[in-house]
Amino acid sequence: MGLSLAKPQHSIGTMWVAAWIAFAAALSGSTAATTSSLELGPVVARTRVFAASHGETLWPGYGSAPIGFLLLDGDREVLLCQPGEPRGFTADGIDGATGCPRWIRPRTNMPQSLLAAMPLLGRPATIVMGTPESTGRSPGAWQRTILHEHFHQWQWSRPDHYARVDKLDLKAGDETGMWMLNFPFPYDNPAAIKAHATASIALAEALDLRGKAGFVSAFDRYMAARKRFTGTVSAREWRYLDLQLWQEGSARWTEIQLGKIYPDASVQKGARALEKSTLAELRKPDSKEQKRELAYSLGAGEAMLMATCGPAWRKAYASMLGHDELLKIARKACVGTS
Repeated sequence: MGLSLAKPQHSIGTMWVAAWIAFAAALSGSTAATTSSLELGPVVARTRVFAASHGETLWPGYGSAPIGFLLLDGDREVLLCQPGEPRGFTADGIDGATGCPRWIRPRTNMPQSLLAAMPLLGRPATIVMGTPESTGRSPGAWQRTILHEHFHQWQWSRPDHYARVDKLDLKAGDETGMWMLNFPFPYDNPAAIKAHATASIALAEALDLRGKAGFVSAFDRYMAARKRFTGTVSAREWRYLDLQLWQEGSARWTEIQLGKIYPDASVQKGARALEKSTLAELRKPDSKEQKRELAYSLGAGEAMLMATCGPAWRKAYASMLGHDELLKIARKACVGTS
């Protein structure tokens, strides 16, 4: 899970982190520590090498984006590759696998099930995760999640990201960052429910036609259904959802694409399963039940759709904060295809 963050002022970051930790703790229902033999250094080292090679081919800069990682491990927290000297931690030498300074501190009240990128120590964002055991994920799924969260680190490392998010006028005075989770989008509005369902199914049908005759026509049918969905909510509400499609949907797509080529069979298998389940979610839409979670499947589906038309959308991605214009760019690139 990743969230767009408040301005990187120290007090604001502290407020945001406190609010997010409280939210995550409520979801997990537990903060008890468990023991683990996980060695963080090799995990981060593998991720950096993979990001710098295969990840960089998808997203220029993904491989060099900050990859600070805090592991919630038993009765301690282990921090690697975070810039600066973090307050409250004790230096623990240099990690042999990454070459990064290693820092440790006793466990805090963060829930052991946490899987997120957040400005825990200020900017840049830090990946904060429990172990595979404490998060209930297989080692492969846990490793794949890092690819997703590192994508958020890359998104948020853009120098003007926070200023551009502010210009969307979505926060309504909320400087904790929790507006990203709690924004009052009308998920249960009957017109929006119906329009979302129609668009979601149209997207699934278009994806079924990838590489086949009729794909472009199906792309256009989806765009028409999407426009009708847009018309059921206010312009400000749509800016919020489009930001979520861009942020979480593209992150899931990246997790799938990179997972399918990751040099570990269990990661590859899990990525294929996630791709399959994403398509299944599109075929059975329920915005009232899914709420913000709909952005993961709908946004990932849109990324799959755009990827069918080539890389033009990815070249423009970093300059956007939504899929609206990216879909138009991809559709233009599809002219002349079947």
